[in-house]
Amino acid sequence: MNRDIMDEKMRTLKLEELKKGKAEISGIRLNYMGQDKIFNVYRIPLEYLVYNPYNGRIGTKVKTFEARNHTLNSENPDDVQIIEDYLWESNTERNKKTLANLRLNGQREYGIVSKNGVIIDGNRRVSLMKRIIRKSNSQEKTAIERCRYFNAIILDERADKKEILKLETTYQMGQDEKLDYNAPEKYLKCKELQEEGFTITEIADMMGETKSNIEKNLEILEVMDEYLSKFDYTNMYSMLDKREGQFVDLTSYKKQFTKNNNKANWIVDDEDISDLLNISFDYIRAQYEGKDFRKIGNTANTKGVPRSFFSDYNIWKKFKKEHYQDMHPIKEASVDEYLKKEGGKKDINVILNDRDNTWMEQTKNIFKKNMRKYGRVLEDTQAAKTPAVLLKDIKEALELIDTDQATFYDDEVYNLICKVNTKTYEFKKLFKSVKKNEQINN
Repeated sequence: MNRDIMDEKMRTLKLEELKKGKAEISGIRLNYMGQDKIFNVYRIPLEYLVYNPYNGRIGTKVKTFEARNHTLNSENPDDVQIIEDYLWESNTERNKKTLANLRLNGQREYGIVSKNGVIIDGNRRVSLMKRIIRKSNSQEKTAIERCRYFNAIILDERADKKEILKLETTYQMGQDEKLDYNAPEKYLKCKELQEEGFTITEIADMMGETKSNIEKNLEILEVMDEYLSKFDYTNMYSMLDKREGQFVDLTSYKKQFTKNNNKANWIVDDEDISDLLNISFDYIRAQYEGKDFRKIGNTANTKGVPRSFFSDYNIWKKFKKEHYQDMHPIKEASVDEYLKKEGGKKDINVILNDRDNTWMEQTKNIFKKNMRKYGRVLEDTQAAKTPAVLLKDIKEALELIDTDQATFYDDEVYNLICKVNTKTYEFKKLFKSVKKNEQINN
């Protein structure tokens, strides 16, 4: 890697000179600083550019790094290496395909850079072009030459963080940049935009979403932040990887049980919600998902039949007590202690995943035991309540039938009445027989 990086003043001068020359493409319309403006696309030497470390593709890893290290500086060669590694790891397989395409065809879609050379749209492509130059041999001159320049719009002003966020969010999904965000990135993006002063409506417009989806994303991120705080991972958003679905479900459970709209067979208060979150966080960290995770807090309580531990008071009370008793002896080092012990030159994301794996080894038998035990209790409770619930539904349905309607007296209706009557008579006979045997045996 070339350790010499052009400073901001020199980059700005070089880009100004470049704009006096011939443009590659003219007349590109771009909404910038609240106005539609016309820009040209220029062929920019890569050395005139620096990365935007807060690129949406790698925001979670950058924030995780900065939470226990230092703010990444795009003019520091060591930090540039970290940014490039994160961009490559953001989607290795897709990056390999794009790299092959760049090597063969060169850049197809233009990017956007600020007046002082910060890459707003195109961080990934530039990192791949630099990778091609570094890793190509002397016989691959054509591929190297294709990657020495980056075609991009050069903005008129020095874009501040707010404008960079807006442009990146709005324009970074160009044709050769259409990569899905890593799961936590979209939630973090909503939060960053809100913290920079954008309204929910503005965020929705930039992200091509509805206002309700943005509000939902922010609610989910609040729960994610609570989770990170519990495990000493504040602002370490990469620790949410592979757990998005559980947070989406848990946020919904929290909201619905808080409303207490017949989702549980008991009156739920704030302390109960706190317990639900706290215990669910343990199972999320252990990467329980799907059917097993939904057993903890599912709100689908159908007319008295609980669908989760939390929706039945007796099950929840015992499950919660046993969980806390089992978890009490489990201890682990703080993140700072763990980093000091395991640090070295390993990436912080790798170290923290090792910490999670160590914790999971200590707790896996606890979770397996309690999930199996109370899963059976839940199934037994559901089975015990189901006949009464179904018969109640049938009774209520029968009461809705209007006997004044002429169609009530159709032959088909009469045949169905006979079948219902036969089935209820069978139930009565069975019920009386079982009860009689119980009395004899007692």
